[in-house]
Amino acid sequence: MAWPRVPCLLLILLLLQHTCLPQPGPPSPPSAPQCHIPYTEGRQADIHCFWDPGQDPQIPTSYSLHWNSTEGISSAVEGTNVSGVIPRELYTSYSDLTVLVKAANQHGSATSTMAAFNTGDIKKPPTPEITHHCSQPLEIYWILQCDDQGSSDQLCEVQYRTQDQHGWTQEEDILRSFLLLTPRPYTVYEFQVRCVCEGPQALMSDWSSVYTAQSSESAPVKALDVWSDCGVTSELSQCALMWKEMPSWLAQGKVLGYVVTLSHSNGTVAVVNVSMSEPGGLCVCQEKRCRFTPSLRGVSGVDVSVYNSQGATKPASLALPTSGLQVPKLSFTVNQDILSLNASWSLPPQPIENMHEYVVQYKQVGLPPTQGFDWIKVHQNHTSIILRGDFENYTAYNVSLFAVFINSSCLLASAISYSLHGLPPKVTEFKAQYISDSHVILSWQHVSLTQSRGLILRYQLVLNKFKVCNVSGDQNSFHLLGLTSGHHQVWIRAETKAGLGPSETIIFSTENSHGFLKYLVPGIIAGMLLLIIIIIPMKTCVKVPDPSNSKLLQQMKLQFNSSSTAIFSPLESNPKISELEVVEKPFWDANACPRKRSSPDGQTEGVVGEERTHIRTDEEAEREEDADEGYSIIIDTDEEERDGGESGSLLEDDHFVSDYEKHFMPVDV
Repeated sequence: MAWPRVPCLLLILLLLQHTCLPQPGPPSPPSAPQCHIPYTEGRQADIHCFWDPGQDPQIPTSYSLHWNSTEGISSAVEGTNVSGVIPRELYTSYSDLTVLVKAANQHGSATSTMAAFNTGDIKKPPTPEITHHCSQPLEIYWILQCDDQGSSDQLCEVQYRTQDQHGWTQEEDILRSFLLLTPRPYTVYEFQVRCVCEGPQALMSDWSSVYTAQSSESAPVKALDVWSDCGVTSELSQCALMWKEMPSWLAQGKVLGYVVTLSHSNGTVAVVNVSMSEPGGLCVCQEKRCRFTPSLRGVSGVDVSVYNSQGATKPASLALPTSGLQVPKLSFTVNQDILSLNASWSLPPQPIENMHEYVVQYKQVGLPPTQGFDWIKVHQNHTSIILRGDFENYTAYNVSLFAVFINSSCLLASAISYSLHGLPPKVTEFKAQYISDSHVILSWQHVSLTQSRGLILRYQLVLNKFKVCNVSGDQNSFHLLGLTSGHHQVWIRAETKAGLGPSETIIFSTENSHGFLKYLVPGIIAGMLLLIIIIIPMKTCVKVPDPSNSKLLQQMKLQFNSSSTAIFSPLESNPKISELEVVEKPFWDANACPRKRSSPDGQTEGVVGEERTHIRTDEEAEREEDADEGYSIIIDTDEEERDGGESGSLLEDDHFVSDYEKHFMPVDV
């Protein structure tokens, strides 16, 4: 028959509880009691006894202290689980006692082993008192009265430590003073002493109260930690000289001041003594860091040393920032922790020549120079460091890695990190630009490092509540393609490790953009074609005069009308009218290539050309002269009206040839 699952599990739990947890039972036997009489000046005191109760019985247990004297007196008192007191009235001085401890509960009882002593031997001596000390060398002195104990000899124990230590260092078999052989200079020590007066069963006194003493000064032995805060530039004129205050155990005395040596590019050297009693504005110290206020413009070397009453340190040189050095690229990462920033980097493929060490610095973004700033020097073989400080939550810190050479330094890598990430704020200045019928360019303003509350990983764009586009956190624009005509809605949100921030929304339309572009381009093309059609004829066409305004033609028309019957008379079948042949006039030089006019019988007339006419008689020549004279002026009706009739005032003997005659009439020979 199968057991139900639940009862089986309950049975297993009960078995585990029975085997693993301690079970209530009789108490364990306590240890033998240790008793003494505390020192009280002028009177006897109670007997104080202590013991170890052993294993916890898990149930209420009572403890009692029992004793018997040689006089046959027996008694008992209730005590705690670790101590009990025999009142003074229940024992006699210098009597022998046997003492034991009894523990009892509902399951039974147990008894300790018996302790035997004489009440005259368990008196504690008085507590010693440390009276004074000497600093050079460091030695303390105390006093102890053992006369009341019937002995003038004493042995003491001393324990000491520095104020920044927790554990004690103990020394034994000391008489009346203690000399600390190798103390740290200018360091505060704490001392305690306890003693025993010699006797057969002498007891050690209680520890004295803590006594403090400071060791003597010595010259500082370690150089200062010097660095500079140059902000975002490597210009030396923008750098602030800084150094860390030396701890007292390294300064080995009270710091009296600093000596700053400035070597300039022109060869001059300036030595500035900064006294801590009267700094005079040359040095400002806060949060265990000091800033040298004068400018470093034109400086080629800086050395700083600290001094006290016993001497000064070796000058520490500032590694001046340098750009343009050929250094390999390193992978540099910074991970945040609750109370620290963990920086790590990779070793270069080849060792950096002449490099002494690394420097890792951090700077709180947005603060003035030297504020929220610290640095730490790292051995050249190490690849990581933990930066500790009072880091503010949701605050950006610029962490940089430098390579340090003899008197110069070079930036290797940097990264932005946050001690704790929070949700970013709303994105600002979100707008649509260059809207087309199918695409748009969206732009926004970067969230500043001082307001982002965390490293911006990406920007999330949501089109019409469905399409999601993720944009890198270092971009501030996005080209959105594939849009249809109509209204569109776009959201944008910034994202950090803590999540997405609030959204910002814009609405735009692609309809106006589509209709405008649809008719704009064809309109521009049509306008350009119309302009070409208007301009070209105006520049290429030449106005030809109206032949009806010619005086010669008007005379010939009158003559023709008056003699129309004569022309068609059979008596004059061959009228004497000039024969006109229109010939296209080539462009040549008449002098270089003369034309010859020949008669029908092959005789030339001495005029160059290809035109052939009858041999002129005297009567024909006279008629031609009259005809030429009558056609010498051609009046254009349009020009006459435009010129106000001035053309009619021209003299008939003016040698004016119109464009019409040049084009149509025969050449005068």
